[in-house]
Amino acid sequence: MYTPDYRQRQMRRFRRILRRYFGRISTSMLNEVLSACEWMELEGGELLFGQGDPGDAAYFLIAGRLRAIRFHPDGSFRPLGEIRPGEIVGEEAVLAEDRRGAMVRATRDSVVVRLPTRELRAWFLQYPQLLLKTAQLIIARSRQNTGMRYVEHVCNLALLPLSVGVDVASFREAFAQALEQLGRVLIISARDVDQALGEQGIAQVGRGDTARYRQLSAWLDSLENRFDHVVYLADPADDAWTQRCLRQADRIVLLGDAQQSPRVAAFEPSLMAQAAARGQTEVLLAIQHPASTVMPENTRSWLADRPWVSEVVHVRQACSRHLQRLARIATGKAVGLVLGSGGARGLAAVGILQALEEAGVPVDRVGGTSIGAIMAATVALDLPAGDAVELARQSFSQNPTHMKDLSPLPILAIYRGKRLNGLLQTTFPEQLHIEDLWINFFCITSNMASNGEVVHTRGPVWKALRASASLPGIFPVVRLEDGLHVDGAFLNALPVDVMAARGVHTILAADFSSMPSPALRQATGEVEVAEEPSRLRDYLREHLLGQQGHTYPVPNLLSGLIQSSLMASSQRSLRARAEADVLFAPDLQRFELLGWHCFDDLVAIGYKHAQKVLADQSRGGSEPSVMRSLRALSSTRSPSPFQEDR
Repeated sequence: MYTPDYRQRQMRRFRRILRRYFGRISTSMLNEVLSACEWMELEGGELLFGQGDPGDAAYFLIAGRLRAIRFHPDGSFRPLGEIRPGEIVGEEAVLAEDRRGAMVRATRDSVVVRLPTRELRAWFLQYPQLLLKTAQLIIARSRQNTGMRYVEHVCNLALLPLSVGVDVASFREAFAQALEQLGRVLIISARDVDQALGEQGIAQVGRGDTARYRQLSAWLDSLENRFDHVVYLADPADDAWTQRCLRQADRIVLLGDAQQSPRVAAFEPSLMAQAAARGQTEVLLAIQHPASTVMPENTRSWLADRPWVSEVVHVRQACSRHLQRLARIATGKAVGLVLGSGGARGLAAVGILQALEEAGVPVDRVGGTSIGAIMAATVALDLPAGDAVELARQSFSQNPTHMKDLSPLPILAIYRGKRLNGLLQTTFPEQLHIEDLWINFFCITSNMASNGEVVHTRGPVWKALRASASLPGIFPVVRLEDGLHVDGAFLNALPVDVMAARGVHTILAADFSSMPSPALRQATGEVEVAEEPSRLRDYLREHLLGQQGHTYPVPNLLSGLIQSSLMASSQRSLRARAEADVLFAPDLQRFELLGWHCFDDLVAIGYKHAQKVLADQSRGGSEPSVMRSLRALSSTRSPSPFQEDR
């Protein structure tokens, strides 16, 4: 029988924390600190303090997890980070004698100790190490919040089967193997808890039974100290264990079976409402598909009545690659690939894909703009790189800007867009929606009605791609439900920021917008136009002094339109390049922006360039650093989950 002394265990932890912050401290002083403190227990989702509240205390986290969020006047918000056991929170307002600059909420059942402001300030003066440690923590958190990207540290997952018919047993084993690639992992069910603690039904204990509830909380908390990831396997019901699983989770994963009904389970709405009230907005829907599935279908029926789902991840049964992708996405370690605009030069993307596959670099999310969107959707089909190359070759052999597609009366655009429509509809059939793709995908368009960019994550694939690549003047604009849409490159040619907002661990970006150098202007379709000698001095300079008139490089009509679209968001693209963890920027200046006939050359250059970039990333190692960073998260064999935490 598991019978720890709950209070003594928490007190031992707190004493260790105090010695780390205070340094050498006498027993009498330690007792003084302890007597001034107030112990508090928070349920997962409970508010510790709100933004704008008085800074009347700081708090040490003893067990559990807290999250800080800052709200902006326009209603938007930004997660600032997580507070882990042993850390102090609320100290900044105490030092500044100001109000709280952010809201802090418990993300799981937590224990905190409250230190009043008056006593804490006195201790700062008496113990310089306490002030130094606190200042160091403030600086570290400030640096963490300066970048565009916030990546949540995910330790605990809740896995909630949507029906009793879901094959949880086989999924549990396969998912555990996938998670073990990322660290020490434990998947635990209510039955496992009862067996480990030697008491039938203890997993279902409620807060009313305080002693047993605390015992269970302390034991579960000890698991997090020994494992990198703990997966709470919930019951397909709204019971006490399932509620605890969701409260303990950093992220919730709903598990469905594609061969079963997509209807919302009776227990879902109430559980998801409780999760939303706790601030748990990251709810993934993992759908298992038979091993023979070519492409998922009708995913929108699963999403129709599930507004709480933030992302769908499709998993083919017995496919370790798909399970590993789910594991990375669920734990915040996903790898995202962003492909920029650039006309035909974007065909180099499939060469980059080949190099990534050979290097063993996974792609868990993919997105792009214009030609980058089309290439990204090709990646999202989850084909072997060789097949993706052949599919792209076959598609663009149709040449979307062939003379046969010229508009006889170019009032709306130079090209009718029929060849581009055919190319896209052949590769991405009408019934294929973005949410059906194996790899999570997005693309960018520019909405002419709102003058803003739109991120497409649902709807027919081909139509979103058609809009993303619809350069005004070259192709007709595309009407979608919310208005007229054109090429996304006008506003966001390299959408690294959109990928960053999706919480990926590593971002790979490919920029194909090579600007032409003077020596290569002719190759990109530019022509030299001589200035007419319109005045006497120009005539004399040319004919008496032998000086020629000035010439100016002028792009032809089509190249000029495309280059103009790239210029519109060029500064944003420069920032995006700097934010990417790995940047691919092959030299494609000698290729015309509409040079679809150069497919093989573009693929070869993309492939060789990516090989070089990945080799440079290795820095003397045998694999790219992006892979080393993922593998570094792996650990040795998991320890026994039932060894008491002392």
